[in-house]
Amino acid sequence: MGAQTRHSTLCLLSRKTEVFVTPIFYFMAVLATIASVMIIILIGGSVTMRYLTFTPFRFTEELVGLLMTSAFFLSLPLVTLHAKHVRVLILISSLPDKIKPWVAGLASFFGVVFCAWFFLLCIPWLEFAYDRQIKTEVGRLIMYPWMSILPLSMLLTIIAFIIRCFSDSLKVAE
Repeated sequence: MGAQTRHSTLCLLSRKTEVFVTPIFYFMAVLATIASVMIIILIGGSVTMRYLTFTPFRFTEELVGLLMTSAFFLSLPLVTLHAKHVRVLILISSLPDKIKPWVAGLASFFGVVFCAWFFLLCIPWLEFAYDRQIKTEVGRLIMYPWMSILPLSMLLTIIAFIIRCFSDSLKVAE
């Protein structure tokens, strides 16, 4: 009885956490969409400038790279929460139904471990950029605001993996 109560409490906490973080994840996904649109506008503008004035924007490559990285990391928590990323289901679909929740839990565990490891690697890098006020080479854009997206995304993706793990186990229990 104690284990069942603990499991239901964790599932309830998972649901409440999901209700709280989902709007944040959607807001980040909207920012990712805006970044993607800005990439298209920048590249289109640069190509137009190249052919009309023979001088493309000099900062396009840097800014597009920052926007692309930002778009990926801003959308990662929502994609992880809804499991909409690229997955290979050949092995999973051939497993017995009793083993699938364990495999999903193991996948969530590895996802949490990877995100925690990536987070721990990002922090010294972010601190270094902040302390030195590092800027991009051509556009002279300050890097640490862009770099702060990575550890934030990793923390929120860890939350998404944990929520998904408990929601998967809840589906099995029902």
